[in-house]
Amino acid sequence: MFFKKNKEKLSVELVDMAVDTSEVINIKNSKVVYINGAGKLKEVYKEVEDLKNSYLVQIRLNDIPLIQINTDYYISTIECLLATGYGIENANCKEILEIQEKINSDFISLEDSIETITPLLKLLNNGFYMVADVECYPTDGNGNFFWNVPNDLVLNPATAMKCLRDDDFTYIGRQPVYLYPTQTTDAYNSERVDYYIEKFKKMSDNEPRAIVYNCGEFINFIIDGHHKACAAALLGKPLKCILIKKAGYFMESEKGKWVDKLYFFSLYEKATSKNVPKKYLPFKKNEMKIEKLNEIKLENGKVNKRKWENKYLDSVKNFPSLEKYANIVNASINFEFKITDELIKKYVNIFDENSQEMMKKIIYILMYTESLEKLQKIVIKYAKNSLNHKIDKDLKLMIYNILFQMKNNSEVEQIFIDYIVYNEDRDDPVLELINSYWK
Repeated sequence: MFFKKNKEKLSVELVDMAVDTSEVINIKNSKVVYINGAGKLKEVYKEVEDLKNSYLVQIRLNDIPLIQINTDYYISTIECLLATGYGIENANCKEILEIQEKINSDFISLEDSIETITPLLKLLNNGFYMVADVECYPTDGNGNFFWNVPNDLVLNPATAMKCLRDDDFTYIGRQPVYLYPTQTTDAYNSERVDYYIEKFKKMSDNEPRAIVYNCGEFINFIIDGHHKACAAALLGKPLKCILIKKAGYFMESEKGKWVDKLYFFSLYEKATSKNVPKKYLPFKKNEMKIEKLNEIKLENGKVNKRKWENKYLDSVKNFPSLEKYANIVNASINFEFKITDELIKKYVNIFDENSQEMMKKIIYILMYTESLEKLQKIVIKYAKNSLNHKIDKDLKLMIYNILFQMKNNSEVEQIFIDYIVYNEDRDDPVLELINSYWK
């Protein structure tokens, strides 16, 4: 038997396997591990008899539900119903307590972090996992501050691939960038948030990481790091995290033979039996196991018990929406040109339809790859130059929303005044935005 379950032989081993994550733009570094685990942190499924291919899912730690999902397991383009569970602090998990001091310390390296969280990793089921250093946004991808989510099941678009209604109806998915809580708000401590705010102000690459687990296309649940996420939200910056992602399995025909392969974010990753160490072969498949329960009795989650201050609720505005992020990803991975100063200079001065589409892609990429200051300078110049031209509605809203964030800026104020003067459409949504600038 392959890796017979034995609590005395639980292990986490680094695997010399390179996985292409070039199209997952928030991953900075990644490693693959094989875990011989205890299965205490797991997904539990129950088939819904009256809904074909539909499942109730719980992610449980020590049999305490952390997250509830109602999902169509086979169709990644359909949004899932998502809800909170009973609070991770109620799981009585000594392994999380064991690693807290070290994980709250300064980040050294991904390898060091893997060693630190090994007791946690051993709680997972057997199988291949990716552990990655990533940046995430402290919002759920559905317009909520990450800890201010409904306690009952609601559709969350971040659980499905995002369709961009361009000429090709492009689908973007497998981008683990948004966050979902597992700790009840009873645990919220403003002093702890202030501590991390001051720490993050003084640090950059080596700031402490949160620990998250990818449970959907764009969505991750937080295992540890809720106060770090609060601090990042108030600072308006992404949260650095250690991401755990379980491998999936599929069969592919090679020279007339069906071959087992595994994937993390793409079926086209070359993580096959040919480059997996022999000790891990044959692959140990962890197929979805349907629980033989009459029903899953679970009241609505009770994680969010707090009236959040406006500073938290408004923090969502500092981070890209799901649609905007999908466009950033699409532009980043499919853009055919290298963005240079010469390219930018060209497209801030011409305004035909094709040029506007090009400028839209440039801005999406700059949102993620360049400093806010540089982005703002480019947007100011484009707005000035385009005042006398007919500009695509989506591009215009993008430009003026960026300008709107620049308070007490004389250049922006003059652009807004000029826009009012030049504009003849009183129903223009940009006018409403501009008029609220001085409120």
